Amino acid sequence: MSDIAARSGESGGGAALALDLGASRMRAAVVTADGRLHGRTSRRTPVDEGPDAVVASCIAALEEARSEASSTGDGSLTAVAIAAPGPVDPDAGVIVDPPNMGPEFRDVPLAARVSTALGLPVVLDRDTQVAILAEGALGSARGCRDYVYLTLSTGIGGAVVSDGRLLRGPDGTAGELGHLLVDRNGPLCGCGARGHLEAIASGIAIARRGREAGLDVDGAEAVAAAADRGDERAIAILADAGEAFALACVAIVDVFDPERIVVGGSLGRGRGERWLLPAREAVAAYAFRQPARRVEIVSATFGDDVGLIGGWQLVASRRPDLLARPASGA
Repeated sequence: MSDIAARSGESGGGAALALDLGASRMRAAVVTADGRLHGRTSRRTPVDEGPDAVVASCIAALEEARSEASSTGDGSLTAVAIAAPGPVDPDAGVIVDPPNMGPEFRDVPLAARVSTALGLPVVLDRDTQVAILAEGALGSARGCRDYVYLTLSTGIGGAVVSDGRLLRGPDGTAGELGHLLVDRNGPLCGCGARGHLEAIASGIAIARRGREAGLDVDGAEAVAAAADRGDERAIAILADAGEAFALACVAIVDVFDPERIVVGGSLGRGRGERWLLPAREAVAAYAFRQPARRVEIVSATFGDDVGLIGGWQLVASRRPDLLARPASGA
């Protein structure tokens, strides 16, 4: 596998048609090596209608983005890059069993179905793996060879780059940092275990705990708004979630010895320094001294479009031959 740092300055090699599939929304666009997006489109993910409806919507979103990009002169494509909720089998292009996509969404061969529909080769990987490629090549981890990406959103995911190379593991599932154990007596996680970071500090968990505490909320943003108004229940929920995040950062520093921990996702952006500063303090107090002195915990550069921006880098890391060949017309 090629080195991420070695690709950070590349600017040629065609374009990729990128899809970022999330549990609530999906986004599609044509992306070039410099991270520019063309023909961007977004739509609801019809999880409640079943896997076939989700796949059909993915194909429709990609076709719309390809058409929009073609109309602006940016439609020459070499491959499709898909950022998908994990766990996934990246070699087979299969989404295995994502906790937030519904009980029927299991072993879905998304890459093969998209390739057949669009007539292009497809590279699929976990969304956080794609995000870390974007942040490493063009964002907050640019110039680093050892760094970790954490996304705090509806769920919590992660990815790890060690010595310039993306950590995958033999099954392609390495870096699922949302499932770090932070409280062995904690709440049940979507994966079936207890006390994982995702079960305490994700958007779903915060909203659930808010409702359990008697708050009239439909999401983590509403819990945060209640906390800002001084509601003691909401303040306690967010404090507990922030502490879980801080403890996870200590474990990440001790285990991976990163130069940076890059924090993204809508919840990560929303909490910002209110969670990052306590995490830095916890790392300084409890992590091994040498890596604790070195590591930086920073906000991600890219927002909701990070899974699209990293699409070109995903193809470059997995199938550089596709970027070297002549591009096909859209």
